[in-house]
Amino acid sequence: MDSTWIVKWGLEGIGYAASLIILVSMLMTNVYRLRQINLAGALLFALYGWLIQAWPVVVMNLMIAGVDIWILLQMMRYYAYFDLAPASTIGKDYLQRFFLFHEQELMRHSPGLTFEELVDAQTSILFRNMLPVGLFSYRQKGPDADILIDFMIAEYRDYKAGRYLYKTKRMYFKEQGIKRFHAVARHPAQPKYFLRNGFVREEGKSGGFVNEL
Repeated sequence: MDSTWIVKWGLEGIGYAASLIILVSMLMTNVYRLRQINLAGALLFALYGWLIQAWPVVVMNLMIAGVDIWILLQMMRYYAYFDLAPASTIGKDYLQRFFLFHEQELMRHSPGLTFEELVDAQTSILFRNMLPVGLFSYRQKGPDADILIDFMIAEYRDYKAGRYLYKTKRMYFKEQGIKRFHAVARHPAQPKYFLRNGFVREEGKSGGFVNEL
């Protein structure tokens, strides 16, 4: 095959890859993840423009990359105020409304979970800057607590809530007599989430994780 064609197809491949990455970024519901992926696509597009000497493409995508970097830095510096409100204090009706509104997404993270289970467990709504953005529920058995669900709505899945629950609120849970949390990963994103927040894999339990407080 003529080396010219190899170079041509290689350049087009970079262009298509950049376009695909930007397309994927547009499908992200998490704004932080969207900006990360969009940054990668913009930089790859800038490289493509430089290789084909299309300087407007280079300049425009470097500007987009700059905007992405600026927004990502702002999001990293942005302080988020969290609060954990027990369902018993905010009311069963409010918990039910939250459950029904997010039911499909909740079922993806904890298949088979029922509203009755949440009512019978120690369940709280997680607020971020006074917005209801998550659900945390567990059953305590002495010093051990089994997590029913640790859920954040898609727009706020940036690990800050996990740091709040398992680091900031650590002493609060210890005061309740909890020494360790047990969890089972039922969603592809959960293993990474648990490991990032101090959990380790639990031996002898498929998909199991444990966090020693």
